[in-house]
Amino acid sequence: MIPGLANGLARLGDLGLVAPLMAVALGWFCPPLASLGHALLVPSVILMFAMSVSIVEPGQLCWREAWPVLGLAFCNLVLSPLLAHVLVQWVGFGHLGAWVVLVASCPAAGAATLVAGLLGLAMRPMLLAQLICFFALPVTAPLVTALLFDAVVIDPWILFGRITAMVTLPCLLALALRRAFRRDMPTRPLRGLGTIGLCGIALALAHGLSAKLDADIPWAACIKSLAMASLVGGLLGYATGVISGCLGGARLGATFALCGAVRNVSLLWSATAGLGTPEAEAIMILGTLWTFLLPALLALFRWPLTRLIHARLVT
Repeated sequence: MIPGLANGLARLGDLGLVAPLMAVALGWFCPPLASLGHALLVPSVILMFAMSVSIVEPGQLCWREAWPVLGLAFCNLVLSPLLAHVLVQWVGFGHLGAWVVLVASCPAAGAATLVAGLLGLAMRPMLLAQLICFFALPVTAPLVTALLFDAVVIDPWILFGRITAMVTLPCLLALALRRAFRRDMPTRPLRGLGTIGLCGIALALAHGLSAKLDADIPWAACIKSLAMASLVGGLLGYATGVISGCLGGARLGATFALCGAVRNVSLLWSATAGLGTPEAEAIMILGTLWTFLLPALLALFRWPLTRLIHARLVT
C-alpha cells in the first residue's frame, strides 16, 4: 500500500467513531451527496464488513469462547425479541411495537466490530456472533414476522440473497486480503477503508431521514420504543458476557453489551423497503442512526482513556 495513502487512511480510521455522524450532517446539507450515498449503499455495506473481517483473525474456535458466542447469538435472535415483545405490549406502542420487536431480532451491526477495535474491546467474539446471526436470520426473522404481522413482511429467499451478497462477498474479499498481506496486516489503514464504508451508509441515512421529516410521524414514540429495544439488547448482551466470565469463559461483558445494543438495522431496512408504513420506515432510519450515535457517545467516555493507556504502554 502506498505510504501516503496508508497514512491518510490510518488517520481516517482513528476517527471512525465520529466520522459517520459527520457524514450524516454533510449529507443533510448536501442532498446530491446524500443521493450518491443512497445509490452506493450496498457497496458501502460490503466494504465496511469486508474490512471488519479483514482486521479480525477468525482462527480456530475454542470452547472457551464458543459457548459465550453461541449464547450471545441466542440472546440477539430469540431472547431479545421475546422480551421486547413483552415490554412493547405492556407499554402499549401499538403497531409500532411489532417493528421494534423486528429490530430487536437483528444481528449485531457490522460496524460494531470496527467500533470495538477503536474502543479497545474484543473484536473476534463479536465477529463470530455476527456471522452466526447473519446466516440464521433468514430463518428467525420470517418466524418473528409471522407471529407479529398478518401479511408477509420479509421473504426469506430475498433476505437470504441479500445476506449472501452482503456477508459472503465481504468474507471472500477479506480472505483474499489476509492471504495477500499474510501476517503484516495494516490494521489502521484497513480500519480507514471500513470508515469510508460507514460514511457511505451514513450518507444514505441522511437521504432517507430528509425524505421522512415532512411526513406525519410520531417521532417521540419511535425514539422511545427503539431506546427500549436497545436497552433490552444491551442488558442481555452484558449479562451473557458476565456469565461467560463467571463460568470460565472469556470476560466479554462490555463487548457483548455493545453487540446487543447496536443492531444491523440497515440490513432489515433494505429487506423491508416499501413493505412497511411511514412509521415503520422511521423506525428503520432511526435504528440505523443509533448504530452511529451510540458508539460516538461511548467514545466521549472510553476512547480518550483507551488511547491514554495505549500511549503509556508504548512509551
